[in-house]
Amino acid sequence: MTILKRSGVALLVAGILLVLILYLHPTRSRQPAEPRKPHKITINWEKAPHAVSYNVYRRLYRIETFTKVGTANNSSYEDPGAQGGERYCYVVTSVDSKGKESERSKEICLSVPLP
Repeated sequence: MTILKRSGVALLVAGILLVLILYLHPTRSRQPAEPRKPHKITINWEKAPHAVSYNVYRRLYRIETFTKVGTANNSSYEDPGAQGGERYCYVVTSVDSKGKESERSKEICLSVPLP
């Protein structure tokens, strides 16, 4: 009779260990969060006189520093690197034929919806 109790306890302990192993298995606990999907944001502006090209700068809404994200030869820029759920601010400068860059335009901020 004591042998049955021991084997019953052993089965119970083995069952608990199996559940803990399955629950704490590294592949389950280390699964990465689903990455954010990129969105395309298109910004447009009025052409500047004597402009040969335009530089586009972007910043995250919560950060004050702008980073150059691209150059455009017309008055439109498509930013393919925008991530869903973020808010971005953009400014544009014009560049003349001598390479002189203008002052920055007025800032425009846009929120990107989640997919």
